[in-house]
Amino acid sequence: MKKQMLAVAAVVAVSGLALSGCSGSGAAGDEIVIGTSVPLTGPLGTMGTPVSQGYQAAVDEINAAGGVEFGGAKHKIKLVIQDNASDPAKAAAQAKDLVLTSKAVALLGPVTPPLSIPEAVVADQLKVPFLTSITPIRAFGGAAPEGWNYAWDVFFDELQMTQTQFQASDLIETNKKVVLFTDTEEDGVVMGKLWEENAPKFGYEIVARETFAVDNANFSSQVADAKAKGADIVIAQVIPPEAIGILKEMKAQGYDPKAIFMEKGGNTGNFVNITGGLGLGVMAANWFAEGMGLADEKKFIDAYAKTIGGINSDLGILVCGYSITYVLADAIKAAGGTDAAKLSEAIGKTNGDYAIGHIQFTEGHSAPLKVIQTQWDSNNNQVMVLDLQGKAATPIVTPEAGLK
Repeated sequence: MKKQMLAVAAVVAVSGLALSGCSGSGAAGDEIVIGTSVPLTGPLGTMGTPVSQGYQAAVDEINAAGGVEFGGAKHKIKLVIQDNASDPAKAAAQAKDLVLTSKAVALLGPVTPPLSIPEAVVADQLKVPFLTSITPIRAFGGAAPEGWNYAWDVFFDELQMTQTQFQASDLIETNKKVVLFTDTEEDGVVMGKLWEENAPKFGYEIVARETFAVDNANFSSQVADAKAKGADIVIAQVIPPEAIGILKEMKAQGYDPKAIFMEKGGNTGNFVNITGGLGLGVMAANWFAEGMGLADEKKFIDAYAKTIGGINSDLGILVCGYSITYVLADAIKAAGGTDAAKLSEAIGKTNGDYAIGHIQFTEGHSAPLKVIQTQWDSNNNQVMVLDLQGKAATPIVTPEAGLK
């Protein structure tokens, strides 16, 4: 069932303060406790903040309507939020604490595989439903070769996503030479391999793959190599600080490719400003943009774009968080309560339209979302340049404007 937003014009302020709550037993009228450990600070804080805002907005909306109905009564939700500071070990510890101390009956996840996977492991160990997003599904599924039991993921399939960079590059004139920049996190490993496999299928040549540890601070040799190879296209899978470091080094060395794709790092709100303008013209895959065709697209843009800082992936992250909160609420209703096994089974049976699009779980406890390609403009918006059908939208500005 299509979810309707409250007519709010500002993003709900979310703090890292853990809220205490009643038991999530599910008795008639009792409050339902849901927990989330998200990165509100640290390198991934720019992503964790909007996803938690999406969770809170949905919870506020559900509670304003009386709560989740089952057992002959409506039950309001208590959302317990903890800041894991972008630390995987802390994320796992907090997930455990949310269940054992705060008595959360289910967990909403953080962002990216390095944080989502440790929390999912805890959820499976404790047999508590865990629902996450902003975590590419192949990296997520690859962490559990035998399969997840209580953990579920709603996000894009890297196979489809790693085709969009080549499809977008087809829209401009290039020499078809590509350099990859990938760190050693799970999504960097998975996507790097897929880009290497996809490139020849689309008529492109990977002339170098620059790999480095997470939080690498010096990219002089990698950028020098990319420039020497004469690649017109740079594709990167990096965290935000790495994206900034690569762009600064490109500027220093006078390397301005015709197309730059900064996946994950370029999906950071205010990207043009935090890069000192170097991010202007950078492209990144996205799951929410103006003109994409989502049913509630305009409602979210009208309600949140101004306060969140633009029509960009921060807004998309918020919408993902909002959507999976509703998936969880619908599953509680369908399960008739908060019994863990029944609730996890109900999540798996999800097959409906939500704010982020159609959500249906398939193999690997994942629900794939299709992505588009967007380009950062001077208004802090990510403008769609490649649509869901893989066709041209707004013309691509080339070469990358911020490095001129």
